[in-house]
Amino acid sequence: MQEKQNSATVANSLASKPPKAILALEKRVNAKINFAMAQNNASVLHSLCIHNSGDVAATNVSLTLRANPAVLRDKVWQIDRIRPGEQVELGDLATPLDTAILGGIDEAEIGQLEFSLRIGDDLVQCTQDPIELLARDEWGGLSEMENILAAFVSPNQPQVARLLKQASSLLEAAGHDGSMEGYQSNSPQRVWMIAGAIWSAATGLNLAYAVPPASFERSGQKIRDPERIVAEGLATCLDTTLLLAAAFEAAGLHASILFSRGHAWVGVWITNNDFGKLIEPDVIAVRKAAAAREFIALETTLLTRRPSVGFERKRSMKHKVFRQRGPWQPVGYLHSMEARPRCLQPFLPAATVPART
Repeated sequence: MQEKQNSATVANSLASKPPKAILALEKRVNAKINFAMAQNNASVLHSLCIHNSGDVAATNVSLTLRANPAVLRDKVWQIDRIRPGEQVELGDLATPLDTAILGGIDEAEIGQLEFSLRIGDDLVQCTQDPIELLARDEWGGLSEMENILAAFVSPNQPQVARLLKQASSLLEAAGHDGSMEGYQSNSPQRVWMIAGAIWSAATGLNLAYAVPPASFERSGQKIRDPERIVAEGLATCLDTTLLLAAAFEAAGLHASILFSRGHAWVGVWITNNDFGKLIEPDVIAVRKAAAAREFIALETTLLTRRPSVGFERKRSMKHKVFRQRGPWQPVGYLHSMEARPRCLQPFLPAATVPART
């Protein structure tokens, strides 16, 4: 008898509980942000979804996003109604970042993104996500910022112009036209000469090799811009890759940034062609272009070798790598000039960034 009474009490208790909405927020956000993202209006958000697993509809729902420090303005999403069992994907994921704050960071800092989900005035969920605020000259790696790397290709910097001027002088000294004319000649041989002159000019910078951080292609590193490379006389493989990519782009050539595990190098198209996309992960496409002698890859760390390595020898050395099946494990190819129509603009010099207050 007592057991029946207890069962009846539990049943009545459950029946007396009013049905309610039960909301949960699912999100995908960046773990890192930097100045280049702010400059190019990149969002920290990939997706936001609110799910109602309750028995009744939720009305007057709001989601608030705040950042500490305030690298972005507070943002609020309002949802009139979420039915039982419904999932709502939120639009308008734009989160303009503060260029003054991110442009003034010299060493990485840890910040926080706070998401507050409410039904009316009642707080139903609050989460805090750590976010790494990178130094102004720091790239976050392929795992977080594969699309942003093109912003570190800086064809408009004065040092790049000086490099092209030297390349032009080398062409003229050899009895050729010194114009940096891209593909206007419609001659792969002429493009080859321009690319070779740029390589030769870069070997004259007398650079020394700097060892990059471990797994930099995934986790990122600080990047020396062309002015700093020449001033310090030091460069990692990614530094020299971005330097040559900038010079090729400034000369009107299509440059690509290539990655393997623990290494980066640059490629340039000898014909007026490209991979047709910002990221090309397919090694076969690259091997085919190289085999057709339309695309050449350059081992940029050889810019630090003494005596200097000539362009023809340099190209043949890297061509062998494409035929390897063992240790060479590509992880991505980023086409820098393909990024410009997508509004990925070159990195601004520090002097043009508003001061942090």
